[in-house]
Amino acid sequence: MKRILFVLLFLFPLISFAEVKIGYVDTDKVVSSYKGLSSLKEQIDMQSNQWKRELGAKKLEINRLKEDLNNKKLVISPEMRIEKENEIARKEKEYTQFIDSIWGEGGLLEKRKKEYSKEITDKIEAVIKTIADERGFTIVFDKNKAGIVYSKNVVDITQDVIDALNQEFGGNQVKKTIEIAIPNVFETNNTAQEMKLGSRLRATLKNALNRIGDYDFTKIQDISDALNAMGINVQRKLTDTELTTLGRNLSVDYIIYGTCEADVGVIKTNFKLVNARTGIVLVTSNRSVDSDKKLDQLINDILTDIKPELR
Repeated sequence: MKRILFVLLFLFPLISFAEVKIGYVDTDKVVSSYKGLSSLKEQIDMQSNQWKRELGAKKLEINRLKEDLNNKKLVISPEMRIEKENEIARKEKEYTQFIDSIWGEGGLLEKRKKEYSKEITDKIEAVIKTIADERGFTIVFDKNKAGIVYSKNVVDITQDVIDALNQEFGGNQVKKTIEIAIPNVFETNNTAQEMKLGSRLRATLKNALNRIGDYDFTKIQDISDALNAMGINVQRKLTDTELTTLGRNLSVDYIIYGTCEADVGVIKTNFKLVNARTGIVLVTSNRSVDSDKKLDQLINDILTDIKPELR
C-alpha cells in the first residue's frame, strides 16, 4: 500500500482528480478462484503421469536386461557379456537423461507449468483491460504486488525526472528532440477530398513546425502500419483513445491530429494536440479561412494554439 501511495503522490500533481479513476485487483485471489485452474492442473497431472509411465517402462527394461545377463553370464562368451553390460549402461544413462529432461531444472515439466501460468496470466490481463476500458479506469493496481497491471492515461514522468536531475549541469545537458506523429488529416466531406485538402494541410503543418523547432517526425508509412496493427485500415476519424494507443505504439511524445472540411470556399479545421504519454488532449484548435490559398495563414493560426504546449 505504501508503494501505491508513493506512485499516486507523483501522479496526482500531474493529473487532476477529475481525470483519474483508480482501481485495484487482488490477482492472487483471482488466480485461486479461477475455475479453469483445475482443468489446467489436470492437464499437467495427465502429462506428468504419462512421463512417469514412460520412466517406469525404461526401468523395467533395465531390470529385464540385468536379469537376463545374470541368468546367462555363465554360459555366454566374455564378448557377449561385455556387449550386454554396455547395453545396460547405455539404458541406465538414457534413464538418467530422461529424468533430467522432464523433472530437472529447465525440464519439460517446468516449461509446461510456465506455459500454463502464462496462459492464465494473459487471460487475466485481457479481462482486466476489458473491464477497465468499459468502466473508464485510468489505472488499476495489483493489490499484492503494488504494481500497475493496467494503465490508460498514466503519466510517465521519466523524462521529467531526468531533466530535473540534469539541470545542475546546465550547458552539458543534452536537449531531447521532441518526437511527433502527424496522421493523415481526415477530410470530412467530398469537397475537401476533391481538393486533397488533408494532405496539403499535413504537409504545410509539418513544414511550419520544421521552421520553428527541433522536432522529429514519424514517417507516414510507420503511422499507417501502426494503425493497421490496431485493426484500423480504413479512412475514418480517429478517437482520442485510438490516438493515445497509436502514440504509445509509435513511442512518440505527441500526436497532432486534425480534420478538415471545405464548403462554399470556407476551409474549416479542427486540430488537437495529444500527449502520447498521458493520453490527455492538451489543446483543441478550431480555425478557418475563406480560401484554400490561405493555408499558410491557417496553419500559423493553428500553431499559435498548440505551439506553447509542445515542450
